[in-house]
Amino acid sequence: MKIKELTPKYVSNLPEQLEEGIFYICEDFAATSHKCCCGCGEDVYNKLGPAKWQLTKEPDGSISLHPSVGNWKYACRSHYWIQNNHVIDAGEMSSRAIKGVLKRDRRDRDRVIAQHNAQAPQTLWRRAVARIARAFRNLWR
Repeated sequence: MKIKELTPKYVSNLPEQLEEGIFYICEDFAATSHKCCCGCGEDVYNKLGPAKWQLTKEPDGSISLHPSVGNWKYACRSHYWIQNNHVIDAGEMSSRAIKGVLKRDRRDRDRVIAQHNAQAPQTLWRRAVARIARAFRNLWR
């Protein structure tokens, strides 16, 4: 890896031009971006969320990103971890292993969506009941 360490920078919007060695964090849009750490120059974007990447902020200001970053759609096919601002080479993965990871990612995403959808009707029902109860209370005042 050409880039061994990243400096976190909190921004309100991800910039169009990314600077090498800077890890941009946009909390408003739950997204991050940085230049590929192998040095190829590609822009890397990570969407944060339950079935995506998780960003950990340490008390000392350093950040970690989980799971690893696999740039398999780029020519470099770099693969690395970001741990306490340090870039750790995770090594190459075979095409078969990459397909497995992508399959697991889809399964994780589908599970999170199913859980959210299962809770949504209950939440809507509770809101409707609460509105009706308020309306009745207002009638008796």
